[in-house]
Amino acid sequence: MSQKLPYLLIDDDFTLNYGIIVLILYKLGLSTKKNAVLDFEKLQIFLYLVKNPSKINPLLALAGKKFTPINSQYTYTIESLSTNVDVLFDRSKLKFLLRQLAARGMLECDSLTDPKSLKYLLSPNGIQFAESLTSSAPETNKDSDFNFSTPPPAENYFVAALEVISSLIAIQSQTTTRLNAYLNTIFKGN
Repeated sequence: MSQKLPYLLIDDDFTLNYGIIVLILYKLGLSTKKNAVLDFEKLQIFLYLVKNPSKINPLLALAGKKFTPINSQYTYTIESLSTNVDVLFDRSKLKFLLRQLAARGMLECDSLTDPKSLKYLLSPNGIQFAESLTSSAPETNKDSDFNFSTPPPAENYFVAALEVISSLIAIQSQTTTRLNAYLNTIFKGN
């Protein structure tokens, strides 16, 4: 009998990543003018930032945006403070998640907003699913700010994830090239 305990890498958990992608698309998929804004690369950057919230405020500062108070319980973790950039370069995981969303009828694509780029957004089924993930969240969670001073209930991780995702609204309109430049500056420590 093996004396080793199984080690589960939570970063690779399908249901967790599926839920995070759904919430990113739910909160950031459409601009205030209702145009689709998330292409593959921007979605990948936002996924990285949600998983590494300690990088959000430095990025907001570089973008000239207002500081967003993020609960220290999310930012001061070993994983969040590390510079593991695998999420930014492993396209296969995000492709798999997008295929699963499409197969379940939760994903729509828009090539009309910008014919040079395919944009992703949630279908009505996807929106309904996203809202079910945060059903214990206050009714104001759609278009308003969260109360950042108190953490959400521990039983709903997706409410906490939505809180972090909401902090990215300020950079939603930034180009992918600019977001990559900001991240490179952060990684270099400048």
